[in-house]
Amino acid sequence: MDTLEDRIASAVLSAYTDLPSKSKLLARSDSRQWVPLSGVVLECSKGTGRFTSVALGTGMKCLTRDKIPLAGGMVLHDSHAEVLAIRGLNCFLLEECKALSADKLFVSKFIRRRSQQEISQQSPQPFTLRENVLIHFYSSEAPCGDASMELTMAAQDDPTPWTTLSLTPTSTPTSAPPTTLLRGREYFSELGTVRTKPGRADSPPTLSKSCSDKLSIRQVTSALLSPTTLLISPENAYFSTVVLPTTSYSPTACARAFSATGRMAPLVGRKFGSGYKFSPFAVRTTNIAFEFSKRVVGAGAIGSNISAVWVRGRGVETLIGGVLQGRKQFASGIKGASMLCKMLIWRLVQKVAEAEGVEGAGGERYRSLKLGARMATRDEAKEVTRGVLRGWVRNDGDDFGSVRENIFYLRLSTY
Repeated sequence: MDTLEDRIASAVLSAYTDLPSKSKLLARSDSRQWVPLSGVVLECSKGTGRFTSVALGTGMKCLTRDKIPLAGGMVLHDSHAEVLAIRGLNCFLLEECKALSADKLFVSKFIRRRSQQEISQQSPQPFTLRENVLIHFYSSEAPCGDASMELTMAAQDDPTPWTTLSLTPTSTPTSAPPTTLLRGREYFSELGTVRTKPGRADSPPTLSKSCSDKLSIRQVTSALLSPTTLLISPENAYFSTVVLPTTSYSPTACARAFSATGRMAPLVGRKFGSGYKFSPFAVRTTNIAFEFSKRVVGAGAIGSNISAVWVRGRGVETLIGGVLQGRKQFASGIKGASMLCKMLIWRLVQKVAEAEGVEGAGGERYRSLKLGARMATRDEAKEVTRGVLRGWVRNDGDDFGSVRENIFYLRLSTY
């Protein structure tokens, strides 16, 4: 009989198999490529085995720090598979909210409207995930960063750590202070701290935090993006399970990165109000392999620069450089924007918020939404967790105008 983790992995792999050919890698002996795959599976009626794959992403690229101000909300900062899958989940849930708002007879298996008794000034969201729904996460590779440091060390022909700190040039190479932001292989001896992407020393630096760190913080902030929390309460929106292949799993690293006995220990029992709390997920393993994982493809394989995105009910996108394939990265405007970009997620939230009479989704600038009063409790939870994780540096710089004020608004009106 299939285990829980096997069913979760199979649901994501089946969704990948169904993607169109242009969004998938091809098995070719002359040009072997690999790519990470992540996906989100929702389980209805806890323990019944009713699994629905709702979003997936493949990819391993992100914007360098100097390109962030050019994104304008329409270029994805981080196209690592884990991040795309989480943004895809949010897109799916927002579409469910949109359907509930537009049609009073529509019934979602995953989202319900909250009663007046549940809504308060501190928790004003009109929607919540149903109590019988569990959120499961799958990844074909160990998340980059702290949860994969032991695996990274073991895989190196030359295990010598890097001896420079690219983002902190004043630091000395002999010791790395706990608050230093580390990249990839920098300071193997420094574990349980924040690291950035990419992992290679010869790559341009970024301020994009590792997927280990991003998954860790979601144990407090929930699986919801900031704009999504204007509509959906975070109370039931935490990952229950993270599934990794047995060959890409280090018990020591995952316990350190994610568990209540590792670096997250100071948050045990912590609640912040508005539904935010420390809600650790269980890490489980599967022997089912993704055919284009790094370990299956083997030594000498080349990492793919293409990302695939699929969201149930929305369709498939193929991305390069954070925009739709075939579009120029910073010159295509909304024509090149992914459905997962900040601009279009914000627009979707605004549409539903306007129909529901929810305040706080408008404003002239995206930054005003992120720093608004409605985000105060979430921001508190973030800051406390970032302090626990050690070395978190904000990846600011991508602020942009309201969709209603944007010159591309007419094109968005049919979104």
